[in-house]
Amino acid sequence: MAKRNKKTKVSRTNTPQKVKRKPAPKISEPWPLKWKMIIAAGMALLAMLVYAPSYNYDFVYDDDAVVKENRFVQQGLEGLDEIWTTSYFEGYSENIKARAYRPIPLTTLAIEYELFGLDSKANHISNILMYGLTGFLLFLFLATLLRNYHPALPVIVSLLFVLHPIHIEVVANIKSRDTMLGFIGFLSGALLFLKYFDRRKIGLLAMAALCYGIGLFSKESALTNLAVFPLLLWFFRKTSLVKSLTYSLPFIAMGLIYLGIRSSVLGGLNEGVTLTPLDNSLLAAETLDQRIASNILVLGVYLFKTIFPHPLLSDYSYLTIPLVGWDDWRVYASLLANLGLLYVGFTGFVRRKIYGFGALQYFITVSIFTSIIITNVSAYNDRFLYEPVLGICILIGWLISRLIKAPADRQYNVAEFFKNNFVPVAITILLATLALVKIESHLPVWKDRYVLFEHDVKLAPDNARMRKNHGGSLARKAVEYQQTDIAKAREYAQQAIEELKKALAIYEDIPTGHIHLGNMYIIMGDYSNAERSLLKALEYAPENYFARSSLANVYYRLGRYNECINMLDTISRTYLKPNDYYLYSLAYSKIGDEAKAAEYRKLSGR
Repeated sequence: MAKRNKKTKVSRTNTPQKVKRKPAPKISEPWPLKWKMIIAAGMALLAMLVYAPSYNYDFVYDDDAVVKENRFVQQGLEGLDEIWTTSYFEGYSENIKARAYRPIPLTTLAIEYELFGLDSKANHISNILMYGLTGFLLFLFLATLLRNYHPALPVIVSLLFVLHPIHIEVVANIKSRDTMLGFIGFLSGALLFLKYFDRRKIGLLAMAALCYGIGLFSKESALTNLAVFPLLLWFFRKTSLVKSLTYSLPFIAMGLIYLGIRSSVLGGLNEGVTLTPLDNSLLAAETLDQRIASNILVLGVYLFKTIFPHPLLSDYSYLTIPLVGWDDWRVYASLLANLGLLYVGFTGFVRRKIYGFGALQYFITVSIFTSIIITNVSAYNDRFLYEPVLGICILIGWLISRLIKAPADRQYNVAEFFKNNFVPVAITILLATLALVKIESHLPVWKDRYVLFEHDVKLAPDNARMRKNHGGSLARKAVEYQQTDIAKAREYAQQAIEELKKALAIYEDIPTGHIHLGNMYIIMGDYSNAERSLLKALEYAPENYFARSSLANVYYRLGRYNECINMLDTISRTYLKPNDYYLYSLAYSKIGDEAKAAEYRKLSGR
């Protein structure tokens, strides 16, 4: 009997055992899927309606660099190879002192050019749709992230973010879709990351990493989110720090892939980049003490603008934010505010509280712009706060939610909610109303470059670049009227000359300022001053196409035809435009070489 039992025991031991897979944890969702999708669609619709007036705005500011005068984008689909194998500004005729690898935004613009041609309306409509997608994804992300909090919290935070006036520049400026796409990549990646963690489906993690890749190839500032992904699990899924980091490894891998490709295309992080005080006024600091104090003041500006976004400007370069010393009280106010928020972040981190995540998300995502470790291309710009402001919205939303009276049975009724929570509802409506008023009043400023710079120069009269931009917009007006109303053209040209002189008096090393000045002197018939201005531009930017082309024009008008031809010869054939070829033909005709004149006339298309 014992023998039989032993055999039976052996037989059972040899039977293969079925390994049970650990089931995914049960998920408690305060928002049913149907309502999540409805509210997300509502956020998208709100986002698009608020910015709908910008659909017919013109090209402004940096739009020239990425659309209007970008030769790769204007090749449509045929330009995609160059877009993916060169720097962000390579397709622009002017040599911009910045290195960036952002092929996805340029790809979207090239596709739009292929479909619609050079059409600012199509580009602006795309920006509006992208902002709608941002609102949609943001709510889904927050509803998934904050599932253990009151259902109203993701609604409040989404509303505060979508209506935050700091986003005006990003949505209204076509070029700034790089910032939007970078954030969309993070939101979609983070949403899928949370879905993966909750459901344990590996395909979701792969999709999350790919979505994050879209963000990286849209704007390099998305790299900061490598520190945000593990925090999502640490704060909101109560996972250990080691496990949170382990789960985030696919995003780190995607970051390394991006950096590897970027390095192969561009070289080092800032290789070949020379920043000037015009780009970042912190470089004009006379001492290290002044640099540190001024940088602390700038950190205060960042934090202040997240709470009180007024006034808003298109540019904050040289002397908009003053250089200060330790005798300025604002330095200490900024220091206390930032240290206080850091304290909130670190104590919240230890306790795994939502307010800690809000504070740390702000500091992590804003860090790349602060010039603390690596000097940024600008000390401050409103668009830099596009993603960081989410952390502040989470903090404010959490404070408002603390006032909400939650039912003991967690059975949420909409009518009862509004009846019992007058104060938090009123605060949310008040903040939303104030934001809408600011957007309604400031959005039209971005209608075109003339309106934008005329508005901004009044608020930043000591900003050299702003005065140059305003002078440039007046110069464009002068050129517009040159063929139809010469008197009006000269009136605008004279205004432009006065404004450009003020800009160059503040900061002389602005090549485009000297170029605009030279072109205005041409309209005024003052060719001697035009030559001086354009030669000055070439001192600061020897390879500048616009300076060379305009100087060739001046030489022709002065009857120095050989010098005209020689100057045109210095321009790479890649950059020559039909007007340059026509100028060639005129100059060759003047020196009696009709064969060359005919050849270049044909190339000009005339």
